Amino acid sequence: MNILSYDQLKKIKDVKEDFLLINVLPAAYFDTAHIPDSINIPVKQADFEAQVEGAAGGKDKKIVAYCAGFHCPASHEAAEKLEKAGFTNVYAYEGGTKEWQEKSGARQAA
Repeated sequence: MNILSYDQLKKIKDVKEDFLLINVLPAAYFDTAHIPDSINIPVKQADFEAQVEGAAGGKDKKIVAYCAGFHCPASHEAAEKLEKAGFTNVYAYEGGTKEWQEKSGARQAA
């Protein structure tokens, strides 16, 4: 599994790299706060992998999974599920929403 730091994620967002940023927590958490330009596909959904494949348009697109923060295991769980399902370019952003907000100065994602 590939791990992204805050600086690495910020860079790929800044250069507008073509990737899919997925908040893997339940919708209630996503509705409260999330990283801008991310979508919500909860890792606990039975069809998680199929939803990600549909959103990504295949299994080769760069996918970054994130959750609440370093204490949250959902980003790792999501990345592992995707890799096992045959996705080839999967990353976990361990810092999650908490680190993103702290370092970017954002209170709430739009």
